[in-house]
Amino acid sequence: MALYSVWDWNRNAYRVYTTPTHVSVGDDPVPPKPMGIGPIGANPDTDVKPLPPGARFVGYELMPRGEIRRMSGGIIDLGDDAGSGGDFWTQPLVMFGAGVLVTVWFMRSRRVQANKKKNRRRR
Repeated sequence: MALYSVWDWNRNAYRVYTTPTHVSVGDDPVPPKPMGIGPIGANPDTDVKPLPPGARFVGYELMPRGEIRRMSGGIIDLGDDAGSGGDFWTQPLVMFGAGVLVTVWFMRSRRVQANKKKNRRRR
């Protein structure tokens, strides 16, 4: 039984998976070398091997268990069985749109208040 860990950005924890095959670390014919290592290390979403097909979700851990892998699709919303895939209002595009609407409303309300003060002075 092999254990694999995948970082879940929504929970800030590792998702642990298992496969029925026995794997020992170091079985690669050529050890993988991360590409484009920056000053703080390799990117775990692109520089590690993908999760093997047929891996079964076991649970969440704060520390990785087994080999660190990535989901085969790259950075995706993993979600989970409890529905932590993110709330509608926390999506980036929705947050941006809400910010634009609040800014427009605020600017218009200030303009209306300024016009009211201007009209009072004219009377």
